[in-house]
Amino acid sequence: MTVVEQRLVKNYAILVMGNVMQLAEVSDQAVTLADNSASTLRKQVEIEVAKREIEILQQL
Repeated sequence: MTVVEQRLVKNYAILVMGNVMQLAEVSDQAVTLADNSASTLRKQVEIEVAKREIEILQQL
């Protein structure tokens, strides 16, 4: 992913976690990951949200 795509994923994750927008509203734009596999912004946001939720739960 490009730097811009990485920033979009992180910022979309914040908005989704804050209930400002729904995951379905995130762009389904195709992205290429570092290992050259294909994904979408929406899928990467879903993964980022899950990572952040796990991190929060581990602190409890």
